[in-house]
Amino acid sequence: MPRLPFRRWPDDAGDDLSPMQTRLMYADGYAGVESNPEKIRRARNEFDEHITNQGDWSYAKAEDAAYANSFVGSGSGKLTLLSQYVEQFYPGCYPGASQVTGDCVAHSQKNADLASFIAEVVAGEVDPVSGLTEGAPEVSLQGIKSGVLSTIWPWWWRGYNSAGWQCYLAAKVSTQHGCMLCQDHGDDLDLTHYNGKLAARYGRKSPPEDFDEIGRQHLVRTAARAEGMEQCRDLLKNGFAITSCGSESFSGMRDENGVSKRTRTGWSHAMAILGFDDRPEIRRKYGDPLACFQNSWGVWNSGPRQVYGANVEIPPGAFWARWSDVKNRTMIAMSSVAGWPQRDLPDILEGW
Repeated sequence: MPRLPFRRWPDDAGDDLSPMQTRLMYADGYAGVESNPEKIRRARNEFDEHITNQGDWSYAKAEDAAYANSFVGSGSGKLTLLSQYVEQFYPGCYPGASQVTGDCVAHSQKNADLASFIAEVVAGEVDPVSGLTEGAPEVSLQGIKSGVLSTIWPWWWRGYNSAGWQCYLAAKVSTQHGCMLCQDHGDDLDLTHYNGKLAARYGRKSPPEDFDEIGRQHLVRTAARAEGMEQCRDLLKNGFAITSCGSESFSGMRDENGVSKRTRTGWSHAMAILGFDDRPEIRRKYGDPLACFQNSWGVWNSGPRQVYGANVEIPPGAFWARWSDVKNRTMIAMSSVAGWPQRDLPDILEGW
């Protein structure tokens, strides 16, 4: 069992730790995500209320979204890897800028937002509100290296200056304040680079309204709580990436198929889920389907990245985990801009 309770991230830890120092903070039991059950319950209720008030097209529970849009069971027996679509447009965007403070929730949120958005682009959907077909924006090479979308933007809206946050609240932020590209937006808003000093610029004090006006041009339409393997699998198959919070830790060494074992240490950590493998041969080999996690610690792990039986690789810094090892995590699916339509995405096994 992982170490519990986790310790509050210290205020004197600094905002520009090295990637190694950041990893050691998590290994030593410092909390990047909230572990207090009562605070988590309140955040979940706040999230549910916010999503429910968005309108009839929004669903606080992913199960309701799946049934309403007829994609229940769509991922059964299939391989999904949303990072492949992202890398078509932004090669080299993974693993993104390495975390330098306790802002893992913002990194996870950014990775989920980006994958959901690009899935919408690949599907070629017309946005029901704007009437426009979304395209992938141009981003500089440095902006791509930083991760395409800024982790700093959601982090600025956490409401306090200290580290640590909750996935429910970060997901709510993306539906209220939108996403920001890693580029210079003018007027003292240059998000091309990620660093701790810039990340600490706002927190208790919110960003100014003129910054918010830019972010709200790219709102994530809605989000939903995912519960259970089938919901997670089917959401990912339809291009809805997942941000997740939990206490599990994993080996830095992947096996021959990119799978990492769960370890006993425990991390209070958020990571995005960008893929799912429910193929029968995977269930036979590992006794479980697998979920693909994108971490925010740079190239922190090693071992093969090629997907079993497929001519594709998981991104640097990512790993597959057995579902039974991650089933208790908080998981929130991001809808991107167009809501919850069923999406016809190219099959990973046939498209590469």
